[in-house]
Parts: sequence; structure tokens; C-alpha cells
Amino acid sequence: MWRYLDSGPQPGALNMATDEAMLDAHLRGETSPTLRVYTWRPRAISLGRFQDAEASVDLDECRRSGVDIVRRPTGGRAILHTEDEVTFSIVISEQQLGTRGVMDSYRALARAVIAGLSRLGADARLVERSSASGPAARHDPACFAVKARCDLVIGSAKLLGSAQVHRDGVILQQNSLPLRIPLEDWGRLFRRKPVAPAALGLRDTMGAEISYQQVAGALRAGMEEVLGVQLIAGVLSDEETSRAAALAPAATLVMAPIHGT
Repeated sequence: MWRYLDSGPQPGALNMATDEAMLDAHLRGETSPTLRVYTWRPRAISLGRFQDAEASVDLDECRRSGVDIVRRPTGGRAILHTEDEVTFSIVISEQQLGTRGVMDSYRALARAVIAGLSRLGADARLVERSSASGPAARHDPACFAVKARCDLVIGSAKLLGSAQVHRDGVILQQNSLPLRIPLEDWGRLFRRKPVAPAALGLRDTMGAEISYQQVAGALRAGMEEVLGVQLIAGVLSDEETSRAAALAPAATLVMAPIHGT
């Protein structure tokens, strides 16, 4: 039996800290495998665990624009998150998932995500190799500018970006599924050359007004179908809540003084 959490919109630092607190709790054997869905308020950029902030984003412009900057516990490139996105995290041990190694676990979880998206009419597939065209794309700081191994695509367009961290046999996988990609802000916020992105939001791909709740429900159903589990709605434990509050300040790189509405 898995735990299902729907956190709704939260500040970026709390989102990242909550995922890390969930990982810690599962490592201690205090919680079952968990699927958490959430979104972002206010807008925020999340940087990969090892990504250089100064080289990737314009910190001053982010402050002026009311965009927080936070660091993920997982790797990868920068993502501009808004409420037009379904972000979801998965915490499970490799033993419970029945996988060995990073790509094996990506493939196993991707099958469940693909099954969920198919319920919405989206024909997604897993990318098995990176496809950065030219040096500008290879060095682009934006996650959705480049298709990498472990991402999901529809046709040639990147649909979902994923990144993992493994600790003592436990996996935290964070996934970003934009309903709409705010391309109009990329040039101001990211330090990048004007290379055309390789991605589309789910609404643009499907040509339909798909809601956060529709996507969340489909992902939940896909996990249950492919992994053969039951997802029971739950809440964070008191320990997870306290741990997330303690971790949130460390996840923050830039807290914009005035947030846009």
C-alpha cells in the first residue's frame, strides 16, 4: 500500500524541503512509498543539486520579477515553475520497486507515468538517450530546452522532466509536467542563448484545457495500474512537517522580496 499526498500550491523552498523530508522518513522506515503531487505559488526557479546559480539565472531579474530561486535535492537543469504545472515526487526503495540502478528505476516509474498520461489521451514515451543539438543547447541551463535520458516526450516534444537522488537504496524522483511552458519569461530569467526549446506544455500538446486535478488523478491511476499497488490518501507525518520546516531555509537561494500575484 502506498501513500498519496496532494499538497496543492506551495512556496518553492517548502516544496523541495517536503520532498527531502519524505525521503528521510522513508529511509528511517517510518513511511510507506509515497506519490506526492503539488504545484508552485509564487513562481519559482528550481536549480539542479549541482547547478551553478550565477551562470544559470539572472538573480537580480528574478528578485525584480518576484521569482524565488530554490535548489532541488535531485540533479538536472533549471526549471521555471508556475501554477500551470503538475509537479510530482515519488519516494520508494529500489528493493520495493524491484529495480537495480538509476535507469532501471527510471524505466519502471516511467511505465507507470506513461499509463497515467494515456488516460488523458497523451501518447508519451521515454527518451533513452540525450539529444542536445549543438553547443548552445548542450550548455543551456533550462531543463526543458534539452531532451535527456529519463525524460518523457510526445512525438519530438519534451513533455516531462525527471531527476533522481538515491540514498542507501531509497529513491526520490522529482518530476515536472508543465501544463503550459512560460517561454515569454525564459529570455529574462535564464542566462541562455536564444535556442528554440524542445518542449511543449501538456495543454499545448493535447489542444485541450486539462486541469491539475485531471492530471493528478490520471497519474495516481497509472501508478496503481502498472505497479499493482493501492494509493491511499494521507498526510505528512508530524516529523515530516517539522523536518520540512527546518530544511526549507537551506533550500532557498533567492527569496524575492515582492511576489507577483
